[in-house]
Amino acid sequence: MRIVTLLMVLMGALLSGCASLGEPKGEPLRVGVMADYPPIIFVEDDGALAGLEVDFANQLGDALGRPVQFQQHSLAGLFAALQQGEIDIIMSGISITTERQQHFLFSLPYTTIGQMAVVRLEDAARLSAPGVLLRSDFRVGYKNGTTGETLVQSKTNQGVGFDSNAAAMEALITGEVDAYVHDAPTVWNLANNPKYRSGLLGLYKPLTSEQLAWVMAPENRLLKEQVDTVLKEWMNSGELMRLKHKWIPVKVLSGE
Repeated sequence: MRIVTLLMVLMGALLSGCASLGEPKGEPLRVGVMADYPPIIFVEDDGALAGLEVDFANQLGDALGRPVQFQQHSLAGLFAALQQGEIDIIMSGISITTERQQHFLFSLPYTTIGQMAVVRLEDAARLSAPGVLLRSDFRVGYKNGTTGETLVQSKTNQGVGFDSNAAAMEALITGEVDAYVHDAPTVWNLANNPKYRSGLLGLYKPLTSEQLAWVMAPENRLLKEQVDTVLKEWMNSGELMRLKHKWIPVKVLSGE
């Protein structure tokens, strides 16, 4: 009888353990974001976070058994928060660069993008020819701190920096700049925004090729290994492609 009772207790414990597998009951996964990057990540009218990275983060938390806590920062603030141990991972459409790799760990890339430009509709014909956009006689806007800034400043002294996409769009519409350079998902989103659609056009010709990934502190190699394992599973199952196409339903993403 004692043996039967012991077996029943062990089976109950085993079943209980199986039932909780995958439930987010571990340490919170603190995810840093810069929510000014639709459709990658942004704030909806009701104040809720939405976008591709939000879906990624929630599913990653489920896969790791960790509840997700989002923290919003500026772009520079994200890396500072990671260095200070305030967040565990940055999930905000971050491009892999050689300089960043010297200080941080990156996950496997989840997609490849390119810098592109959005222009006024009436200027599309003269600015769409190869090599014309970044000539020194055109004023080209970029978002401060991004790889778009690096590109523009390396090609022309007529670059103009902005702290937000909204400010850049206002400058483009009023003629203060001739084009705005950002990565493909942002250009697609801005050019198709009903607020701007009638007057702007996206030039879907990549000016660069960049890989996007998630960023972790150099001492957090265990988390990187776990994240990469989940990413590989999503790649093999098709879940990664499904989520990307949910938020960006046109082919401005490469590496599909």
